[in-house]
Amino acid sequence: MTHAPNPCPAKSFEADTIPTLSHDMTMVNVPRAVSLALDARAAEKAALMALSEELVQNLRPEIERMTSDMVQRTLQGVWDKRSKIYQQE
Repeated sequence: MTHAPNPCPAKSFEADTIPTLSHDMTMVNVPRAVSLALDARAAEKAALMALSEELVQNLRPEIERMTSDMVQRTLQGVWDKRSKIYQQE
């Protein structure tokens, strides 16, 4: 009967103990697979940010229209309440 090894519990790191890359460590020391994975993640992030910017630009006219409508409805409501107060006096 074989037993699978127990996985190591995840270590918790304090913010000041998380290791950072130093200038002494060059990309030559990083395995190619890790480098490619990091490049792919960076490209994925860039594509997502570009999509976000494009969506905001495309939605801007609709957002402005909705904001304008909301402001006008709000101010109309304030005016209606004031009108009722003035009529009661």
